Amino acid sequence: MKKSQVFKQRLFRIHVAAGITFSLIMYISIFFGIFAITLPYIKTWEKPSRHVQKVDITKIDYNSIINETFKDPTFPQNNALINLPGRMGDPLVSVSHRFVKPVVFDPSSGKKIEEESKEKSDLANFLNELHYGAPLNFIGRLSFGFVAVGTLVLIITGLILIYLFNFNNKGRNQQAMFSKIHVKVFTWLFLPFILIVLSGAVMNVGLVSAQPMSMMLTKGEAKAIDAVVGKILFSQKEPIKKDGEKAIMQPVSQLLIKAKSINPDLEFKQIKLINWNDKTARVELIAYNPYKPFLNGGIFNQPSITLSAVTSKLIEEKKVLDNSWPVFIAESIFFLHFLFGIDIFSRLLVAFSMLLCCVAIGFGTMLWLEKKAKKFDSKISFYHWLGKFSLASMIGVIPATAMLFFLQWTLPFNLEERVLWQKGIFYNTWLFTLFWSFYRINSYQAAKEFFLIGGIIFILSVIFHNIYLEITPFTLINTGLTNIFGVDFALVLLGIILILISILLPKNRENAKTFWPNKNQG
Repeated sequence: MKKSQVFKQRLFRIHVAAGITFSLIMYISIFFGIFAITLPYIKTWEKPSRHVQKVDITKIDYNSIINETFKDPTFPQNNALINLPGRMGDPLVSVSHRFVKPVVFDPSSGKKIEEESKEKSDLANFLNELHYGAPLNFIGRLSFGFVAVGTLVLIITGLILIYLFNFNNKGRNQQAMFSKIHVKVFTWLFLPFILIVLSGAVMNVGLVSAQPMSMMLTKGEAKAIDAVVGKILFSQKEPIKKDGEKAIMQPVSQLLIKAKSINPDLEFKQIKLINWNDKTARVELIAYNPYKPFLNGGIFNQPSITLSAVTSKLIEEKKVLDNSWPVFIAESIFFLHFLFGIDIFSRLLVAFSMLLCCVAIGFGTMLWLEKKAKKFDSKISFYHWLGKFSLASMIGVIPATAMLFFLQWTLPFNLEERVLWQKGIFYNTWLFTLFWSFYRINSYQAAKEFFLIGGIIFILSVIFHNIYLEITPFTLINTGLTNIFGVDFALVLLGIILILISILLPKNRENAKTFWPNKNQG
C-alpha cells in the first residue's frame, strides 16, 4: 500500500514539474497555432490584392493567362504550375515555377495583379512562425519541438493520474475549480490533442535533426532528407521529350471539366503544364479527394488526372490509394497538423478544441500558483515571479497579437520596412505586458486590463480595415467577399468576448475565492 502511495506521489510530482516546465512554451505554441489553423483566411484578409470575388474555376480563361505569363522570356515554360482559385484559401490565379517569382492574376478579368511583397505584408506567415518558434531560428524550433515531446510525457502521466486518482470534483474552493477544468478538458480532448502534439513533435524535431541524420546515414554524401527518402515519398517520372512541332492547345477550362467528369470526387487545386504549345503537350490536374482524408491532398500524396493538351485524351489517372504505406504514414502526420483540404467549419472545431486546451493549461498553472499562494493567506499579498511571467506570456500575448492585426491596416503599405515595424511593435507590446505584470501587485487587475485592451484593439483592427478599403460589412457580403467578412466578424466577436471576460473576472484574489466556488456550484 505504501509503495502504491509513493508511486502516486512521485508520478504526481513528475506531472507537476513537467507541467510548470513546459506549460508556457506549449501554451504559446497552441495560442499561435489557433491562428495558424485559420492561416488561409488571414492570408486573404491581410492583403488588399486578395480582396476579389470568388469565381467558378471552370469559367476562367486560363489560356490567356498562360500566354500573358509566357510573354516573359525569362519565365520557364516547362513544368509551370497554375494555382487555381481556392487553393489554400487564395482567391487569385497564380502561375509559378520553382525558379522564378509567381505571377498573379485576377480570375474575373484575367488582368495581372501586383501583389504585396513579404516586406509589405506577412501577418499570417509571422503568426505561423511564432507557432513553432521560427523567429528564434534553430534554437526556437528545437525548443518548441522538445516541448512538444515533453508534453507527451505530461499527457501520459496525466492519464495515469486520472486512472489512479478518484477525481470526484466535489470541492468548493478555487483549487477544486481549477483542477476540475484542467482535468475535464484534457479528459475530453486528450485524443485530438495528443495527435496534433505528436505530429508537431515529429515535424519540428524531425526536420531540425534531418540534416545531421541524413549525413550520418549516407556518410556525408546527402546533406538533406530529400536525398535519402525523396525517391520513396515522391514518385519519379521520366521527362516527356518534345516533338518540336507546334500545336493548338485545348482550353484549360474544358480540360478541367473533362477531368471532373472522369472523377467527380476530386477537388482540383493545381495544374502542371508539360511541354506547353508542343504536339506532346499535356496537363497534369492535381487534386484533393475529400472522401479520403488523412491519405491525400498534402505534400506526398496528390491524386491527379493527366490529359493531352492537344486532344483532351486521358493519359493517366493517379488515385489516392495508388501509393505505398510509407507515403500514407508521412501524409497522415502532415495532414494531422496542417489540415489540408479541411473546410472552415472543421477548422473552427479544431481551433475551438485547441482554445479549450489553452484554457486547461492556464488553469493548471493557476492551480499550482494557488497552492503556493495559500501559504501566505492573511499575511502578505502573494507575489511570485512565475505568476507574473505566466500572466504576461498567457494573457499579455493577447493585446500584443491584437496589435499585429491593428497595425496591418494602420501602417501605410508604402512604409519602408513595414513588416519589420509591425513585428517590432508586437515584441515591444508583449515586453511591456511583462513589465506591467510585475508592476501590478494585483494580477487579477492586470489580467482584466489585458483582456479589455486586447478586445478593444481587435475591434479597432476591423474598423480600420473597413476604413482603409472604404467598404462596409454589407458590401463584403453583397460582393461575395464572404471570407473577408468572416475574418472581420471573427475578430469583432473575439474582441467582444475578451471585453466581457475583463468585465466578469473578479477584481482581486479575495473576490476570486467566492467567484470560482460559485461557478463550480453552478
